[in-house]
Amino acid sequence: MKLILFIIIALSVFWTSCRKPQKFSEIPELKFISIPLKDTHDTLGNPIRRAQLTFYLVDGNGDIGFNEGDTLPPYQITGDYYYNLFIEMYELKNGNFTLVDLAAPFYFRTTNIEPVGQNKTLKCTIYVNLDFYIPVIWDSVKFDFYMYDRALHKSNIASTGLMLL
Repeated sequence: MKLILFIIIALSVFWTSCRKPQKFSEIPELKFISIPLKDTHDTLGNPIRRAQLTFYLVDGNGDIGFNEGDTLPPYQITGDYYYNLFIEMYELKNGNFTLVDLAAPFYFRTTNIEPVGQNKTLKCTIYVNLDFYIPVIWDSVKFDFYMYDRALHKSNIASTGLMLL
């Protein structure tokens, strides 16, 4: 009787420990979560809006972000892939969204957040603060955003949708 119980327990442990991890695409996938706005001031005391973009990231092989020394081509400072997170702002004009030409674009270079262990799938929530000045004539904006991984796979383009200011 004890032998049968031992075999049943051993088989159930073996069965549950041998499941293969779920596979995800090596192309990063982004999903918008939220973007609350608040009125604040910049370091010079000028009134600005601060939006905290929050999104969920899944990358099947976890090759997101850079180490400090990752500055050789194609990641050199003058190249197209120095930054890996791109956020574009659009204003609503006459029923159409128009890309806002920002003096300081919302481009970011994230640090290497590669997971350790056998399963390299990266699942995480990312928070990005966006400070911007809003002209009085604006009443609605939206943000589109996307990322590249180190293999230069471009994620989907996610959007915040229409935001009333």
